[in-house]
Amino acid sequence: MGTHAVIGVKHPNGKITGCYVHFDGATVEPRMLEYLRENTPTCLYMLLSRAQQCGGLRSFPPENLGDFLEDGEPYVVDEVNWNAYHLGANYAYLVDFETGYVTVDEERKWQR
Repeated sequence: MGTHAVIGVKHPNGKITGCYVHFDGATVEPRMLEYLRENTPTCLYMLLSRAQQCGGLRSFPPENLGDFLEDGEPYVVDEVNWNAYHLGANYAYLVDFETGYVTVDEERKWQR
């Protein structure tokens, strides 16, 4: 069974660029850390910006372009709605743009 998540990059000005992730949200943290070892927060920001326009990601990190949801509807997660209920996402991963530090919100249990 898949679990949903939101992932985002928090910029120095407080803005967040984020997206919805459909599968394996509970296990994103080690993959996020590996991604950041091999890439930069800027690369993550660019990936998330692209994913927003496609409705999100199937999984993180994407293996190929088929991992974008491509549902025809943009889905933007930002600083305004970061704490909102996003399609059943129980996990949230926020990366500091300047430091690359990952904050994991394991206590996020949405009110249904």
